[in-house]
Amino acid sequence: MGLAIGAKAQLTPMKSQFFHNPYLSTPSMAGIEGRTSIFSNYSNQWNKLEGSPVMMALSVSTPLNDKASVGMNIINDKAGLMQRTQVLGTFSYKVMLTEEQSVRFGVSMSWAQDRLDQSLASGGAVNDTELARYNGRENYLDGNFGMAYINRGFEAQFSYLNLNQKRSSQFSTVDYSTFYSSVAYRFQLDKTFSVKPLVAYRGVKNFDNQYDIAAEWKADELAFYTMYHSNKSFSGGIGYEYKNHLNLSALYNSEPSTIRGLSGGIFDLIVGYKF
Repeated sequence: MGLAIGAKAQLTPMKSQFFHNPYLSTPSMAGIEGRTSIFSNYSNQWNKLEGSPVMMALSVSTPLNDKASVGMNIINDKAGLMQRTQVLGTFSYKVMLTEEQSVRFGVSMSWAQDRLDQSLASGGAVNDTELARYNGRENYLDGNFGMAYINRGFEAQFSYLNLNQKRSSQFSTVDYSTFYSSVAYRFQLDKTFSVKPLVAYRGVKNFDNQYDIAAEWKADELAFYTMYHSNKSFSGGIGYEYKNHLNLSALYNSEPSTIRGLSGGIFDLIVGYKF
């Protein structure tokens, strides 16, 4: 007997890409702060499952002058036996339209490596020749392109991700992000309180496009985050920014409705410093 059913999944983005560090999703946002910034991100997903995914990222960006900026992202993603390391170098350029309006362009080139940790294989799989052959696969180059429009409190971003289309048939172990887009506006309600709603729409290779509706609520040095995701899950978190330099934030993403109670949620920890 045979039964065919449809299966759907998605790539879960790091929550810091929405408000803390948009450079993670859009190359053109490297250097957006106009000063050197460093962000680290730790994401622990679905800890009820053995071999659950863990993602870590470190990014640095700095302006070269009032128009050009450079950046670097190092991302390590591990799930079970699979481990992927990616290093991206970025150049972004800002074009001023008026004193308050600008368009930003950015491009990233990346090197990536996929490997299996054979020491975690169980039983006879340790000597499996296919596992050994997997680690013999070549590393690959890839790239991202992005642009953004900034006008006072308004931000619109778009990035075309993973330009190397060979990944889908030759390199990639999983499906991957194809594009990211978002619009946001910060409402400054008074000197100490503001709210920034954001809507994001993103693509995943071979799956339905995803959307996120989010908001950042800032009061003095504290920030609160609320998000709804199209997989019917919610995120919430809190952040603290010390003297507009050090940022500490923690966010929790609930389980999708279809697997609630089975996988566990997603915990993100963000540490950033703006010089």
